[in-house]
Formats: sequence, structure tokens, C-alpha cells
Amino acid sequence: MTTAQQAGGGRGTQQRSGGAAPALPVLPGAVKDVKTTRKLVFTLRHFHLGDPGAKAALEPAGDDFLPALLDPFRDTSRLRYEYPLFLYPPDRQDSHRKATHLAGPLSEWLQQAMAAAAPGDDKARILKDHLPWLEHYLRQALAPTEGPVAAAARLAEAGEALQGHLNLDQAARERLAGDLQRLVTQAPAGSMLLAYGRYPALHLLVHSIHSRVIPRRARFHALIGNCIRGLKELLEVEWTKSDESIEPARARDSVGPSATLFDVAALSEVMDHVRGTHQMPSERRARIQQALAVLERWGDDPVLVRFVHDGSLASEWVKGDPSLVDLADVDPCERATRLFDEQAERLAEVFSAVRIAQLEINGIYDPAIHDPWFAKFNWEGFSQDELLLVPLVIAVGSADWLAGDGLHAFSRLLSSGRPVQILIRVQPSNNPGIRPEENPFDRYRIELGYLGIAHRQAVVTQSSPARHEHLLEGFLSALDATRTSLHLINTGLRPPSRKIPLNAWLVAGAALEGRAHPFFHMNPEAGDSAAARMNFAGNPQLELDWPIQPFQYMDENGNRVEQELAFTFADYALLIERLSHHFRIVPPGCESDALVPMQDYLAMKPDDAYLRMPFIWAVDGNAQLHRLLVSRELALACLDRLNFWHTLQELAGVRNRHVDLAIERTRAEERQRAQDERDRLLTEHAAEVVRVRNEAAGEAMERLTDLLLGMDFSVTGGDFMAPAHAQRPRSEVAPATVAATAGPTAAPAQEEAPSFAEPWIDTPLCTSCNDCLKVNPLLFVYTEEKQAVLGDFHKGTYAQLVAAAELCPARCIHPGKPWDGSEPNLEDLIERAAPFNR
Repeated sequence: MTTAQQAGGGRGTQQRSGGAAPALPVLPGAVKDVKTTRKLVFTLRHFHLGDPGAKAALEPAGDDFLPALLDPFRDTSRLRYEYPLFLYPPDRQDSHRKATHLAGPLSEWLQQAMAAAAPGDDKARILKDHLPWLEHYLRQALAPTEGPVAAAARLAEAGEALQGHLNLDQAARERLAGDLQRLVTQAPAGSMLLAYGRYPALHLLVHSIHSRVIPRRARFHALIGNCIRGLKELLEVEWTKSDESIEPARARDSVGPSATLFDVAALSEVMDHVRGTHQMPSERRARIQQALAVLERWGDDPVLVRFVHDGSLASEWVKGDPSLVDLADVDPCERATRLFDEQAERLAEVFSAVRIAQLEINGIYDPAIHDPWFAKFNWEGFSQDELLLVPLVIAVGSADWLAGDGLHAFSRLLSSGRPVQILIRVQPSNNPGIRPEENPFDRYRIELGYLGIAHRQAVVTQSSPARHEHLLEGFLSALDATRTSLHLINTGLRPPSRKIPLNAWLVAGAALEGRAHPFFHMNPEAGDSAAARMNFAGNPQLELDWPIQPFQYMDENGNRVEQELAFTFADYALLIERLSHHFRIVPPGCESDALVPMQDYLAMKPDDAYLRMPFIWAVDGNAQLHRLLVSRELALACLDRLNFWHTLQELAGVRNRHVDLAIERTRAEERQRAQDERDRLLTEHAAEVVRVRNEAAGEAMERLTDLLLGMDFSVTGGDFMAPAHAQRPRSEVAPATVAATAGPTAAPAQEEAPSFAEPWIDTPLCTSCNDCLKVNPLLFVYTEEKQAVLGDFHKGTYAQLVAAAELCPARCIHPGKPWDGSEPNLEDLIERAAPFNR
């Protein structure tokens, strides 16, 4: 989907219909002066903080300014979008049709109809090539029309216009006429076309009601007929048991053609009758007769929908439909409550008669149980199917009325459980309930959707006809529920102003993108948890704070620049004339770290944000790109909208703080568990090292003891210890021996018990790197597992042992003390070996 399509919030159908793509907006250049910039930043900051003098010193945004992401849709005459809608007729047999089976974009229906009427690429080529022209013609022709119109007639009218538009020869004209006729015949009887208009939500609600109620009424008619037949059969059987069952007519029928020769009345008097043994009690007969009388005189109410409004509904389109009635009242919710009760009271007699008939036909009516029940039978005892048969009552009002004088009656109705529909028109830029002269940002916004959710057992939908599928799904869900339903609708219509005129469908999409009117559907019948009740579909990029789209423009040097822009509530506010004073143009060339894009400002901490000034990107009618500084008041309103968006996200399970905390807690537990396991392994390893060292030391001592016990001490001379040193490689030279080799001037040392610091290898730690074998493959050898152990000390020196210890990456070679006191540089070698003997 392109940037432009996403910016308007379309399904991919929003695009410019024909013509070259518009040129990219251009960022104007300016001479940059440090001193001037400092003064401008000072003035901009004062405007942001609400200084009236600074507001007058800065240039306001023009009436032709649009948010940068909406600039491609400046020419609304070339805008292609989902309307007109093709409304499919109700199916008398199916009361569970989905939203996609009720309505769809005219463009889609035209493609499907042509594929069915003229399959193949080589058929009806002229008409297929001009389907967009037909769509554009119907969109323009239906623009001033309020309410649905017959599809076949308008398609035929568009076909005639197309024939007049094209300069075709006679043969091609005849082929086109035939193809147009086949196209028109594809429209089912009763199908309609609906333009966007002023009340598209009401028209779609009525269409949904027809699609649901007509099949239900058809089934109820069949049920009434079955009950009447069953009751008559009961009375007929009982009548045959009576004396009156043998009538003259029956006697005449038994005689046949000769009946004219007899007095059949006298014959009936003298005939013997066979009477039933069990007579119906008079009370039961009276009950059956009364129920039968109620069912036989029952007539279906021709009115399907009753609108109750505060007088603001221009209902000329209602007058032409006998199934619709509109009533004006100062309190629509209160009047709607009374209307429902009146209709339910009338239907209670019919529904009780149907129930009595079914009980009597099945022979299970028990007066002791059922008489008290039907004596006080009212709408609260209706079954779900019975509640759905009560003619619909729709209370229509504005958000200002609802948040003001109508709040009490609205709350009572919403808590009553009566299946009444409440449809409220919402202006996302306004704060419901404020006076016309009041500032909408003086206080936190009243979120009527959240107020509806607070009533817990009501169905609440916030939607827009700009997304007809979402709106229809909410209507159908409410019509299938047996409880009060609240619908908060934004049409996108703007009051007349000097602002550049925009398509209402586009403005409604901008309110959705800017989180000014987020979509949700709360259905208590879906479950007890918020996640089960809340349907959050339909919102763009619902995991983000603001939808982000790519944007391109030309900088002052003519270079193409690409960046990502967020569409915030401030962008939407630029479309509303009464909010224009919250914007001022940032002069070109004014650069400061204090100026930040609105999405970055809204993501800052309050202490950091207080030092910054937010701006949005906008494009004027000359395709010049500008930065618009936003007042602090509007920036705080953006934060308020963002706070409500986060609330809805949490209810829907998106970015739920409880879930985030649970994830963080689980991660911390897993990290702690891994650390505990690591510590356990290190402890076990250290213990294993100590054990191996002790075992190695014990084995060495055993070998040394065996060696000493086998020595011959009868040999005298200064070198008598040499062989012993060669055979006990890890012994330490006795001090007396060192003194003897030191020369005649050395003082004689006292005899001490010999001590040993033997060289050894921590074999389990060996990495098989071969570094020690490169030093001396006889001094170091590998086991079968290719791990090093000490070899023959006769073939090596202490210097080689120290060198190998320094090379060992595992530091598993421990040189100990030298075994040959005559080896040169022993002091240096002992010092080098010290780190490896610890």
C-alpha cells in the first residue's frame, strides 16, 4: 500500500483516479542567521507556552494547509474510495449473513458482475475498460442523494451516460448496449446503492436490521401457522367426542346422492353416536380457544425500525419507507425506553399464546406451574428469539446532548438490558458536553465509549461508516445480542468553514489514523475477560502509539529526502478550523535542538518535554512544505488521546502492562535459574579440582615413598642425591644439599625434614592444544584421551616446564619447585613459575 493510501486509512482503494502523480512537496530555503534564529526561537517558545503577543508575531497556518501525509488527496474530485456501496438484498432464509454479504464497494461489484456476465478477456472489452468511468459517474451522481437508491435503475442511467460519452460507431454502440443490459441484470432484485451522504451509519444500520429481522419474522410466521393448526386439531379431536359432532351435513354425506330424499336433520337426531370416554376440561378448552383467538388475530407490525431523535435528524429520507418511523423527543433515551416497553407488552400476549399452544400441543401444560408464570409474563421473561422479534427502537442523539442533559436517561437505559440501539454522533475534535464558547482542551476529554464500557453489560461499538465492514460487523453483533447497544459514530463531516474542502470519508479516516476516534467493539456476551470481550481490529498499526508512514519531499537543494512521519492527533486537528489558532509556521531556516517532531515530543518524559517545542509537517496549496509549531495546550490534548489509546490497548491485550510485568518477571526468574545452575556447576568443578589435586598429591607421595624405600644410602659423596632427584621428579632439594653445592664458604645448615613442591598437571583441564608437546615431547606426553601428563624428567629441564606452563591456555601446568639445583637461572625461573603454583 502506498503512503497516500495508508495516510487516508483506506483498504487500498484510495488513490488518485487518473492523471500524473503529484510533484513532491518542496522545503523552501532561507538564509540562516544565528542572531535571528535566537530571536525566533524565543518567540516560538512563548507561543508554545500560550503568550498572546507571540501568537500575533508569528504567521498562522493558511486555510489551504494540510498534514503532509494527506497532501496527495487535496483534489477530492479525483479521489477514489469505497463508496458508493452496493447493498445486497436481504435473504429471507438466512439471518446470519456476514458483513461482506450485506454490502461491498461498487467497484468490486462491477468487477464481479462483469466477470459473470462476460467471462473472458475478449468479451465486453469496451465496457470492462470503462468500469472506472461508470464508478466515477455514479459517485458524482449519487453525491447529493441521501439514502439508498435502486441499483438497477441507476446502473441503467449510468450506462446511457456512458453511451453518450463515447463516440462509437453503430455496431460498437449496439454491442455496448447489450453488454450494459447484461450488467444491469446481474443486480439482484432489491439491491441498492448507497452514497456516503450525511447519515451513512443510519442507512447501514437499517440495512443490517432488514437483513436480520426479515428472516426472523418469516420463521415466526411459520411458527404461528403451526401453532394455529395444532390448536385446531386439538379442538377438532375434542369436538368429535361431543353430541354435536354428528351434524346433518355429515349425515347427508353418509347417504350420498339420495340425500335429497331424506330429512337429514331428523336422521341425525335418531342416529346413535360414539362418544369419547375422556372429555376435555372446560378450563383447558377455554385456554386453547383464547390462545387460538390471539394467534388468529395477530398481524405483523409493518414498522421494522422506530427512530427517536432530539429534532436534529433531517429525516426526509425516512418518509418514503413504510418500514421506518421517526419521532422527535427532547429525551430520546427516555422515549425509546417507553416505546420498547409498549411494544413488548403487546407482543407478550402473542408470545405467551405461542408458548401455551406449544405446551398444549405437546400435552405438558400444567396449570399449577404455568398459570402463575403467564399471569406475570413480560419482556424480562422473553427468550432470546422473542426479544429479537421486538421491533427495533433506535435512540439517535449527539455527543453533546448525551454528555449533558441526556446522561441520566442514557445511563438508566444502558443498565436496563432492554435491546434498544443508541446511536450517537461524535466529533473527535471536540470534548462532549462543553458549551460552544468553551475551549475543548480545558479539561480531560469525556470518552463516551469508556463510559459505555463502565456499564459492563452493554454492547459498545466505536466505529465509522468510512470503514463500512467494521461498522456492519458491530451492527450485526449488536442486533444478535439481547441487550442495550451503544454505537459511537464519526462520519467525518466538518462544519462549513474556510478550510480547504475535503471528502468526509477522508476526514473520518484521518480521525482513525490520528487516534482521535479509535475503533473497538465490546461485547459482554463473548466472555467474562476483557480480552474475550474486546475486539480491537480495524485500527492501523495497533501496537504503536501513532501510525507511521514513509514520506518524501524535495529539500532546498533539490534533493529527494525520505523519512518516516507519524500521523498524530495534532495532524488531525489541523483539519478543524476552530483549532487553527493552535498552529504557527516555523520560519524556514530556523533550526534549534528545542524543535522536535510531535511524535518524539510525545514520547519524552515530562521534564525533558518541557524544554522542547513540538511541530508537525504540513503542505500548503503551492506544494511548499512547512513546519507548524503546536501549542502546549494541543500537545497536552495529544497526550490525553494517547492515554486513552493506551487504555484501549490494555483492555485488548496489546501492550498490557500486567503482561509486560509477567514477562519481565519470567525472564528474571529464568536468568536467576540459569545463574544458580552456573554457580552450582562452578562449585562442583572447584570441588572436583580439589579432589583431583588431592588424589594426584597422594599418588605422588606414594611413588616418592616407594622410591625412597628402595634407595641405597651406603654411597657417599656430594652427588649421592642426584640419581634420586632424577627418579623423584617432584621432590624439593634438601637445604643441606643446596648448602653442599654452594661452595666451601657456605655455612653448614642444620638438618631439616625434607619438604617437596612437586610439579603436576591438572589433566582434566587440558585442551589438547599441543603447545607443551612442542616444548618437549618427552617431558610431556598425551594419555589415550589426548590430555597431557608429565613424562620422563631425565629428558627435560625446569626451564622447559616453566615455559610450557606459560604457553598453556588452560593454565593447567604447575611447575612446582626445581628438582635440579644446578640448573642455571633458577631464581628467575622460580619467580616465573610462582603464578602457576598458586
